Parts: sequence; structure tokens; C-alpha cells
Amino acid sequence: AGDPDDGRGSATGAPGAVDVTVSDRGVEGRIDGDRVVVGHRSLFPGSEWSLPDRLVRAGAEAESTGHVPVYVGWNGVVRGVLAVGDEVRDEWEELVEELDARGKRVVVLTGDSLAAARRFENHPAIDEVFAEVPPEAKAETVRRIGATERVAMVGDGSNDAPALAAADLGISIASGTDLAADAADAVLLEDRLSAIPELFDVTAGTNRRLKENLGWAFVYNGVAIPLAITGALNPLLAALAMGASSLLVVSNSARPVVDTD
Repeated sequence: AGDPDDGRGSATGAPGAVDVTVSDRGVEGRIDGDRVVVGHRSLFPGSEWSLPDRLVRAGAEAESTGHVPVYVGWNGVVRGVLAVGDEVRDEWEELVEELDARGKRVVVLTGDSLAAARRFENHPAIDEVFAEVPPEAKAETVRRIGATERVAMVGDGSNDAPALAAADLGISIASGTDLAADAADAVLLEDRLSAIPELFDVTAGTNRRLKENLGWAFVYNGVAIPLAITGALNPLLAALAMGASSLLVVSNSARPVVDTD
């Protein structure tokens, strides 16, 4: 357990490692007596650590390509830098172009750096890009947009869960985290972005079918009830008409909601 006031935690247990401290910037501990730090560059103040110029250049190069540099050092010397980043899905361009063709406004929300998000900024099908957005700010952005528009949010990470829950329609992907799936309204069982427009087609078709059935029910009752009240409708005919109406609604509901040809 860690100090709740500073957001840091510590643990012991692994042989040769004691006093492990975890923060939002990285991890620090001792391995076989050596002080080891892994994380953001701010964890390596110049007064305590030696940071070679080649690693500074490597970190800057990682940032310029949209990756996050993670520094590794022990005993007062930074020994290496790891470039960490997300792989963009191959189908993303086809997806945003399809959504744009349908008249949808496309907004990219990412916790990645501005450099990583730059690839989306100049795409003609993308309207806005928000980078370096923490999970709480993602949810707030979704709520702000949702004040004037209906919002569908697509995400697969735990950090996307608050935004998925805040959207009018939260969509998670089967390969995503359990937290994202729990927060979403719909989970795509196939790990492909092209299923998202298909989901919109299914929901639109289902909504249209519901309106058709409700419309028929209102018309039937609007005609049959006044006739029954005035005695102009024979009870036997009313029963047959009710059965025929129910059969029509069930048959209409059983039809595919989208064209599969």
C-alpha cells in the first residue's frame, strides 16, 4: 500500500527487489542493491543522474515520430531509452472516409502526443483532433459535443471507458479491454473497423422497423377501437383482425433490417 496523498505506491516481494515505488511517471526500486528507475525523463534530475547526449537525441527522435520515450537507468546513470507507441489500425482511413461520406462528423480523441496525432490532422475526412487527452478529459469532451449532437464513441482501451459511458452510443471492439466492453453499449465481435458502419446500418434499420410496427399498431387501433365502441365491428372480426395485425408485426420484425445482398 502507498501513501494516498501523493498517488504513489510501494511493494516488496520479488527476490532481490525491495521498496518498489510506482507513480504516474514511472517505477523506481532496488534490484540486488542497485537503484533502478524506469519512466519519464523528469524522474532523472540532472543533479542526481548522468544522461548521455546520444540518449537525449534518441528520446527526441522518438517524440518526433509520435512515440513516448521511456528512460531506464541505475546507479546514477541513464543506460537506455525505449520508444513506446500504439500501432494505428490499417483500416482507419477507409473507416473515416466511409463515415464522412455518410455525413458524420469525425473527431479523434487520443492520449498520445501531438506528434503521434499529427497523421490525423490533415486528413480531409477528419474534422477535429484532440491529442494528449487524459481519460477524464475524453469523457468531458464527449459530453460537451453531446450537448448539441448525438455522439457515438469508439474505443478499446481502459482509458476510453469513461468516454464510452458518456456517449449516446459507446462502441467497443472484442479485442479491447474488459473495462471498455463493460462501459460500452455495443461490442463488435469481429476485430475490424469496417464493422462500425455495418453497426450503424443495423441500428438504423432496427429503428426504422420499430417505427413501421408502431405506425401500423397506431393505425389499426385508431380505426378498430372507435368501430368497436360504436358496435360497428363484429367481435369475431375484431379478434381475427387483431390476430392478423399481430402476425403482420411479427413477420415484419423477422425480416432482415439491412440488405445483405
